[in-house]
Amino acid sequence: MNDYLRNEVKLLKALQGITYKEIAEYIEVKENSLYCWLKGYYDFGEDRAEKLKYIITCLKD
Repeated sequence: MNDYLRNEVKLLKALQGITYKEIAEYIEVKENSLYCWLKGYYDFGEDRAEKLKYIITCLKD
C-alpha cells in the first residue's frame, strides 16, 4: 500500500503540480517526514495511509 501511495503522490506532483509541502499539510506531517517517507525510509501506519489515500482521491478529481 505504501509503495502505491508513494507513486500516486509523485504523479500528483508531476501531473497536477501539487507540492509535497501541500500534501504534507493535508496529512499533518512535517515536510521533511514526507520526503523521508517518499524515499522509503519508513512506512505510514494504517490510519495515515488511509487519510493519504482519501486525499489523493479527492485531488485527482
